[in-house]
Amino acid sequence: MTSAAPTIPRRPQQSKTAMARQVKEQRRGYARAVLAALARSLSGRPAAQVRRVLQDSLRPLGVRLSPTELQAIAKNISTGQPVQLP
Repeated sequence: MTSAAPTIPRRPQQSKTAMARQVKEQRRGYARAVLAALARSLSGRPAAQVRRVLQDSLRPLGVRLSPTELQAIAKNISTGQPVQLP
């Protein structure tokens, strides 16, 4: 008695695209959570220090902000104002 190996159906291209979109949204959601946590913990610190921590924390998540955006977010965090990703 011999049995053929089961074939694994291939995923269509649309599924790969949907999966990539889902991963991107998950990373974006995680980046928002990291930003909120940093805003709570770094409030009142100098903007330059906040900027460095933000840059180091968001870069591994694939979030790339312009220097102007990064500085504005750091300033808002240091002054205790609400922040969100652009």
